[in-house]
Amino acid sequence: MDALIEKRNNLLEKMEQLMNTAKKEVRVLNAEETAEYEQCKADLKALDAQIQRDKEFRAIALEDEEPDSDGEEDDKEIRAFDTMLRTLAGGKPETRANITYGDNGAIIPTSIMPKIIDKVVNISPLFAAATKYSVKGDITIPYVDTSDGDITVAFAEEFSTLTASKIKFSSITLKGYLAAALVLISKQMINNTNFNIVDYVIDYVAKKIAIFTENYLINGSVSKNAKSGLKNSVTQIVNTASATAFTADELIDVQDTIPDAYQNGAFWLMNPKTRSVIRKLQDGQGNYLLVPDFSNSNASGWSLLGKPVYVTDNLPAFSEASSGENFLYYGDFSGLAVKTGESAEIEVLNELYSTQHAVGLNVWFEFDCTVEDNQKIAAFAKKKTGTS
Repeated sequence: MDALIEKRNNLLEKMEQLMNTAKKEVRVLNAEETAEYEQCKADLKALDAQIQRDKEFRAIALEDEEPDSDGEEDDKEIRAFDTMLRTLAGGKPETRANITYGDNGAIIPTSIMPKIIDKVVNISPLFAAATKYSVKGDITIPYVDTSDGDITVAFAEEFSTLTASKIKFSSITLKGYLAAALVLISKQMINNTNFNIVDYVIDYVAKKIAIFTENYLINGSVSKNAKSGLKNSVTQIVNTASATAFTADELIDVQDTIPDAYQNGAFWLMNPKTRSVIRKLQDGQGNYLLVPDFSNSNASGWSLLGKPVYVTDNLPAFSEASSGENFLYYGDFSGLAVKTGESAEIEVLNELYSTQHAVGLNVWFEFDCTVEDNQKIAAFAKKKTGTS
């Protein structure tokens, strides 16, 4: 474009010189000058047409580069991610400008990480129900601590002195602990261009993250966060009266620990073996407490005291639980705060698994959790030995 414009300016300058020469000599252009002038004019017209075409082409090219919708932008990121994985897995350096790098490898595009989280949500009902905070680094969540009193409301008379209610504010802190999920991919699959490597990574990573996160959501890690997970942060606990069995009445006590305001959306969480024990419990009329429920609102297929039942191997069965250990949870699990990072990073490991003819993908992400509203969740624990 610059060269075309420069050539156009030279033609204009030449035409101006021809006209000025004739003006100074007070005459018209001679035949030779007229022919030269007309040729410059024709060349100028042709250049203007070319410059216009060039501008139109640039405009069309820019429209093609800019996504018409979020879907087109997602497709571009997926293609770039696919190319990055295949290139790095082949032992070649990645040079694409639209893939950036963090401390632990290439940053997973923003259109792909939500797909992983969505699949984790589908796999783990506990993760799906929890309140999620997607931020980088630590996060502090304030709340009103009513353990020493709360605001009171009462009738009052004019000119009478009101007694002030004292409330205390506390907070919980979620840290940016790093976690990693390892994915192994066959080199034969990578070299197969028809193999959808991105979808495979999304599915595999989601399953790995779901297993890890659900265990941490339930059991936490005292070495990381003393209040992490339901096990270390739930304060509403009902203990069984016996160390060898529990009753239907005790399950009702667990359910009624949660205020009615938080019963909507509540569900049970237990080990499959504990569910088998509950299936045999009956009410006073001989009706089983645990019944099949295939309504649209109950994906678990089972209902206990009107609420869905979900099972997980990350909780001990009642028969295997130790003295005083929580073996069942009930409530509205939005009271569980989960901190996830804004982004995740992927590291390609070529040499480590070369003898297996495979490539390792380490997916790094930030994670932490704790209960932020203790009124919403209750635990059922086995009787402590030595207590009456």
